Amino acid sequence: MLRASIMGKEHAPMEAAPQRLVGSMGSQYASFRVPREYIPRMAGFDWNSVARRVFIDPVTGLIALMSPSSEHERYAGGADRLADRLGAAYGIRVLGLRSTRWRRPGDPENTGAEPDACYYLGETALAWDRADREGLEALEAFEARTPPDLVIEVERSRGDGRKPGFYREVGAREMWRLDIGPDGRQMDILDLQAPDGPALLAASSVLPLCTPAFVLEALEPASRGRLAELDALIARSAETPAPEDEGDFGMK
Repeated sequence: MLRASIMGKEHAPMEAAPQRLVGSMGSQYASFRVPREYIPRMAGFDWNSVARRVFIDPVTGLIALMSPSSEHERYAGGADRLADRLGAAYGIRVLGLRSTRWRRPGDPENTGAEPDACYYLGETALAWDRADREGLEALEAFEARTPPDLVIEVERSRGDGRKPGFYREVGAREMWRLDIGPDGRQMDILDLQAPDGPALLAASSVLPLCTPAFVLEALEPASRGRLAELDALIARSAETPAPEDEGDFGMK
């Protein structure tokens, strides 16, 4: 059905039949490739009418679509609550941008990737506020030239291998990759701008307290809206000495 719909509407040949899989949280994924020269035409199609999340890579010709499960969306919402409560506890301006589509400089319009959650933090968020006060034109220009400080993917799939490199090229500072499912719970924190490419961190450099263990624990009350429990966990964790490589908490 997907193949017939795209070929019928956009007249772009697929290089292979769409690949389909189910993520660890039950989300539905489909991906396929088209010749690179067809990407500008394909980008004109409203892919969000087909799937909630979209990744269009004009370099490889990859188009990846995802329809999130309710559990996936619950954890994405939990990430927003966690970031907001940490910001409130530590006096950090947090601006959630959820699934904004980000593209690299020079990429065609409407291409790029939509993370499950993303944020401007600290000085970047305050700069957004200043642009917002100047009006819509200034705000759109700011967002076009300013990548997010943090991007989050709450459910891994086999097609996610290029995303850290892609977000690095977009200019994002840090990426969190979660994998929560029947087979276990895992989280990686990646410094996207490390000199030799995306590199694992023991703790976030953009939000306080955020080690993999803390985030996995905090997302449980956060994803269920139990804010008093989340605030208590933040308060308890703040009393524990931070890892030595914990960073500037989003302040540039």
